Amino acid sequence: MNELAKIAAASVGLSTCLKIEKLPEGNFNKTYLMTMRDGAQVVAKVRNPNAGYPHLVTASEVATMRYARDILRLPVPRVHAWNSRSATNSVGAEYIIMDKVAGIELSQRWPKMRSDQKLRLVDAIADMERKFVSSPFPAIGSLYYEKDLNDLPNQSREHRSVSLGLDQETFVIGPTTARNSYDYSRWEVEFDKGPFDTIPDFLTSLGTREERCIEKLGVSPEHLGLFGGPGSYKPTVASKLAVLRDYNKVAKYLLPDNTSSHLCVLWHGDLHMDNVFVNPDDPTQITGLIDWQATCIAPLFLQASWPHFLDFEGPKHKEMTPPRLPSNFGQLSPSEQKDAKNPPVYDALRFQETLKAQIIAYAQSLLVGGGPRLKGKLIMLEDNWGKLVGKDGPPCPLQYSERERQVQQNENELWMQGYMNMLEVLRAIGDAQVGWDGWVTHEQYEPVKEKVREVRKAFLAQISEKEEEREEWAKIWPFGTEEELR
Repeated sequence: MNELAKIAAASVGLSTCLKIEKLPEGNFNKTYLMTMRDGAQVVAKVRNPNAGYPHLVTASEVATMRYARDILRLPVPRVHAWNSRSATNSVGAEYIIMDKVAGIELSQRWPKMRSDQKLRLVDAIADMERKFVSSPFPAIGSLYYEKDLNDLPNQSREHRSVSLGLDQETFVIGPTTARNSYDYSRWEVEFDKGPFDTIPDFLTSLGTREERCIEKLGVSPEHLGLFGGPGSYKPTVASKLAVLRDYNKVAKYLLPDNTSSHLCVLWHGDLHMDNVFVNPDDPTQITGLIDWQATCIAPLFLQASWPHFLDFEGPKHKEMTPPRLPSNFGQLSPSEQKDAKNPPVYDALRFQETLKAQIIAYAQSLLVGGGPRLKGKLIMLEDNWGKLVGKDGPPCPLQYSERERQVQQNENELWMQGYMNMLEVLRAIGDAQVGWDGWVTHEQYEPVKEKVREVRKAFLAQISEKEEEREEWAKIWPFGTEEELR
């Protein structure tokens, strides 16, 4: 910590750091607010080992922040110092020293903002996203400075140079640092991380990646449901590999028909309220966007999303209709037309509701996801093949028998039962979400541990009247054994 403080002070031209405060901790990093002798403040971000590939994640985050700040002109903190080589630097960890963002977290203002203020803030975020869309890239991967990939060992592909107008540095597109390329222990497995020149190659690589991970890691214990107990769905390596092979047969046909969303773009996919900073006196003004870790370049039809705080999980209103361009659109000025529509993003969001998008989503998460779910979508693809590829399109590479379809229906029912069991357990525990790995803050640890112990006892009591079956269910309980929870 002393070395980190020295580096932080030197990075802003000062000799002494007087105060270090630990900021709220996330899953992948530790962050510290460092105050200097003259009152200047910087934030030090130290990467946790679980944050992704050593060197690559930090190197890409720094280059991406520079691009977003100096090319897209977004309100991104300036980086003063960084090092992604933990084995050779004096801190012994990867770190980034950056400006402290002006303003306050949006979470401190959003609940009290007026509707018109919220709308203006959403407009500001849409303007930012338009900058992403207007700056497409020639390949799929993550952004780096060229010098940070020149000595990278065991590169399966050469990086792609891109001209971004900064004389001091040469940017390149290199291996992806997307979170789903290394979470759930995927980082332990060797597979092609790109960059990819074509979208079909990229979509096929998602299935191949999951194949490699399942072959090495087996059936992941970190499921989306409670599976493996007596009479329940039991995932197997063989069944998951089989359905991924089917996915790879059709992956190249899953692109959206509308090519406007084929653009390969950067996108900040984690805009929750604590990553968006606003002016406390005018919360419609965004003063900072933080946490660019694991940001990658990918097709817009997979990237596009709205901020998490705008998610709505309720039913669609019956009177809601898709937006339409104004009747006088042709008479509007270019700037007015730009304000009236954002077709690529709209097309991308619409695509995400389709069967093709659902197949991609299930396939790229099959290490922990449900094989019956993906197979069900592939069966639907076979049944609707003519509508998706046209009457003159190629024949469907998939041919499912009636027996295979019946097996899929039976397994899907069991899968859904296990998923619902997990939902009920998580609701009983409290605020836990599907995919929760047991992580809690230090303050929450003992209360949550006690709650998990109670929920485990209740679950085992109601799942079966037979002692031997309860013992089998206890073996697959994912949140600690009886001894660990004491």
